[in-house]
Amino acid sequence: MARRVPVSVLEAWSTAQYVNSQGQHARAARLFRQITSRVGEPVPGEQREIAYVRVRALVGYAQTQFELTGSLAASLETLDTAARWVETSRLPELELIVHGQRGLLLLRTGRAVESLAELDAAAVGQRDADPLDAAVLLLNRGSLHLELGNLERASADLAGAARYADDMGDQLLLSKAKHNLGYVEFLRGDLPTALRAMEEAEHGAPERHASVGLIDKAQVLIEAGLLSDADAALAEAREHLARNRMVRDVAEVELLRAQCLVGLRRYTEAQRQARAAAARFDRIGNGPWAARARVAELQARLAEDRSVGISAGVARRRAVRALALADVGVELGDAAGRGVTVPAQLLAVEWLLAATDLAGAREVLARVPRQLGRAALPLRLQHQAVSAQLAFAAGERGTALRAVRKGQRMLAEHREGLGSVDAVTASAVHGVRLGHVDVAAALRTGSAAALLDAVERGRATVAGSGRVRPPSDSRSAELLTAARQEIESARLLGANLSGEQLERRRAHLSEARRLQEAARRRAWQDGGGAATPTAVTARRLRRALSSANPSTVVADFVVADETLRVLRADSSGLSMIRLAPMAEVGERIRRARADLDVLSNVLIPAPMRAAARASLDRSLAWLDREVLAPIDAQGDLHIAARDLLLAVPWSSLPSRAGRRTWVNSWIDLQEATGERAKPDVVVVAGPGLRAAASEVVAVARTWERATVLAGDEATCAATVERLPSAAVVHLATHGRHETDNPLFSSLRLADGPLFAHELDGVDLRGAVVVLSACEAGLSTVRIGGEPLGLTSVLLRLGAAAVVSSVAPLRDDVAARVMPEFHGELRAGATPGDALATAVAQEDEPVPLVCFGPLTV
Repeated sequence: MARRVPVSVLEAWSTAQYVNSQGQHARAARLFRQITSRVGEPVPGEQREIAYVRVRALVGYAQTQFELTGSLAASLETLDTAARWVETSRLPELELIVHGQRGLLLLRTGRAVESLAELDAAAVGQRDADPLDAAVLLLNRGSLHLELGNLERASADLAGAARYADDMGDQLLLSKAKHNLGYVEFLRGDLPTALRAMEEAEHGAPERHASVGLIDKAQVLIEAGLLSDADAALAEAREHLARNRMVRDVAEVELLRAQCLVGLRRYTEAQRQARAAAARFDRIGNGPWAARARVAELQARLAEDRSVGISAGVARRRAVRALALADVGVELGDAAGRGVTVPAQLLAVEWLLAATDLAGAREVLARVPRQLGRAALPLRLQHQAVSAQLAFAAGERGTALRAVRKGQRMLAEHREGLGSVDAVTASAVHGVRLGHVDVAAALRTGSAAALLDAVERGRATVAGSGRVRPPSDSRSAELLTAARQEIESARLLGANLSGEQLERRRAHLSEARRLQEAARRRAWQDGGGAATPTAVTARRLRRALSSANPSTVVADFVVADETLRVLRADSSGLSMIRLAPMAEVGERIRRARADLDVLSNVLIPAPMRAAARASLDRSLAWLDREVLAPIDAQGDLHIAARDLLLAVPWSSLPSRAGRRTWVNSWIDLQEATGERAKPDVVVVAGPGLRAAASEVVAVARTWERATVLAGDEATCAATVERLPSAAVVHLATHGRHETDNPLFSSLRLADGPLFAHELDGVDLRGAVVVLSACEAGLSTVRIGGEPLGLTSVLLRLGAAAVVSSVAPLRDDVAARVMPEFHGELRAGATPGDALATAVAQEDEPVPLVCFGPLTV
């Protein structure tokens, strides 16, 4: 009589399958072992369900063995036992299960070719197999094709897995297939679509084992340049993986974290993470991935070497180590060696250049393919940077510049596929090395024109907004409205809180931050489409200035070798001037801002105010003497600068009194149109400012017609609705710059803060925007050098000028200056001229700055 599987065994098998899918491998292993011992030895002709449960339990146990111990040999031995039981039981359709699991384990240990052979063998029995087994097989083979770069085959297999899963109603499996289809889009270069697919897959199965999904998402975020976000995702994934003893996946997290940390300039920590990953991969016998981890360690080492400098002898030894690793990649073959050979060769080239071995560097670079196909963007940019570095060193400037431009085109194409300002500015991190190579070579020429060209082509690559208008997203609007309400609830609790009230305030602000981050992540899923602006050249700039006001001077500030330099251009030519050490300039700027903070507080006692005023005057005089005087700008002055230099109250420097001064983070050269293309003037008064109502009334009266939003009408929605049609916008509100989260810098309106994030995509082309608010002109500089804040977002959206404050702005000062400014503007003055006239009569320095493009 044929044996039947006891109900208790079937229940145990079902439980084991479930806990294994949840990553609880130790518990699953115990259950799988118990099942195989209870079912006993195979008997020819016994019922299929007994053989099925036995084979499935062995296959499951093989997987848990690998997850817990990393031993491929032991897992394959278990699968050999399962294969013998399949043969004894005369059920060949179960071969799919054994072949499929063997292929998966080979894939996870880097043996891609052998893995594909096993999975193809398994696919022979796909039609006769259990739909679940067929779906898992296609999911795994699709993942392998992703590893091999066979995107069309991967897409076909994953779509097939999704169909099986959908038919079965298996939401977890469907989620995994959709997630991997998102990864296909990532490899095709469409990052927003990839993130959207991964997000949808995660929501489709909220109880899915999310850690592997976080690993994939982190890879997309790294490619996008959102390194801090990627690192946070990896930290979350590692906690879960380590708790469930998933050795291989923990190693992959450590490898990816090493790559993140190099970009975040945490080189020592990056090397430690890479070494840990290599050791784990070694323990599970995954040689290809161990080699990748060692490449990551060398990448961190090279980045550190660049920052501190090394001797030729040390560089040569490092190059030898990189070449040995490249040889390992060659031995692994095209598939397994991907991610090892070329990166190691490029590392070797750069170290050979540091050792001044140009011939050796050239010989190694010749081994690298000219086209890297679908390789990751950072690797392709590294290839161009190293090629340019070698050509510059060999005196082949034309060849070097072609490599630089090719790399910048790659970055521009990448950035054009992104949508949000957040993602566009983050992508600048990938161009840092290429820009450094370009600028360093230009400096060595001693040519001001060469340096200006190098600086501005790097800055223009990621300038401009990523899109004209974001897609309508009701969910994002809901998230931002909820965040606004949380912030208002925290504010209404008052200040100087303690105990329960303080905890409530913290809870409100914490929830607001969570909602803001959710809205920010959704914005990454929007595609772009806007063209990259054309970088200005020295020749084009001189030609434009020859037709401008003869007294106009352009000052393009550059920091190199810890020294501030300025490229001075006017109608007569271009020159380079070496200024003060940047550390000293930065200290003076910080002092000036601290003194402006004191002077903005009317409650500060008179003696302290007097001391702050004297200190401010000294700082501004020093900046005027050491930074502006060498430029000798007697008329209009346009400043292009980065970092702390964007926080200088330029119009308040003594030599700029009454003179037009305007600022931008790059030379955005535009032609003057002479007419306002939009009809409206919009004036908005936020709550909580004593003089805001009178300021708004006075500003509105200077214009023939103006739309005024005040009181309860001055809501965020009403304000944003009127922006696209406005030629002039004036906002008298409280402002707040968020240093750690600059896209959520805000202006306070009737229903709460209006975030910079929710302006992303609004068409402000040609508008003059006045932010009569504290610190609305400040920006936070991202790792790639891009400034991000309320003013920078408005400029990226096309504003012709943004007048904003780089320090706290007193109500009474704003009430006097702003009507004067608008009167000059209506009379036909440029925003820079209007601001210069409006602040000239003030007794104290006014921290308002006119930001905008260079219009001639």
